[in-house]
Amino acid sequence: MFGRVSFSAFRPLTALAATLAIAGLLSGCVPGEFGTAQVAQARTSLANGALTVAAPKGWCIDPKSLRNSGAGGFALFGNCAAISKNPDDAHARLPALLSVTVGPPAIEDEAGKLSKARLQKIGEFFGSEIGRAALARSGEASDVTIRKSEITDDMLLLTISDGSKTGGPPIATTYLRGITDLGGRITALAVMPLKDGAMSADAQRGLMRDFAAAIRAAN
Repeated sequence: MFGRVSFSAFRPLTALAATLAIAGLLSGCVPGEFGTAQVAQARTSLANGALTVAAPKGWCIDPKSLRNSGAGGFALFGNCAAISKNPDDAHARLPALLSVTVGPPAIEDEAGKLSKARLQKIGEFFGSEIGRAALARSGEASDVTIRKSEITDDMLLLTISDGSKTGGPPIATTYLRGITDLGGRITALAVMPLKDGAMSADAQRGLMRDFAAAIRAAN
């Protein structure tokens, strides 16, 4: 399941306004392959140990994707069995890649969480040309359209159509990103179906909730 699909390089994008202090919130990547047989890991620590990231059962970390620094970090999760090359390992229940980008400490407002007003401002930023360029895998604002923006469960959810021509893996044109506060860090999550039509919008939202819950539980 999922074949030999991976993102293997990390390109930080630091376009957010200074008042939000979200350097490197999002990342673009280029395709690679899972390497030789290895032990698949379901969790790791990023931001030099400030946040443990994990995914729902069946998704494991592509070790080539990892980036870690005091300012934040990045990890891509794919099908555990595909990463380990062991068919007896866990299999992801849905055809999607997951990614997490950890930014600097969040400015918390309400009960230790980002307020709805602050999340709205982040959403407004991503609607700008600079924000859409940050979302695009190509880095070109013209390649991205934000189909829907909403705030639910203390998370900004952005449904994005990305027409970037990067020669990457067969990720769906339309996918879901979520921005929230996890472990005191502004964190961007992504649920990326492997092809158009592979997952419904509700399935993507459910997996996003499970992804955030797994990280909260790990911390």
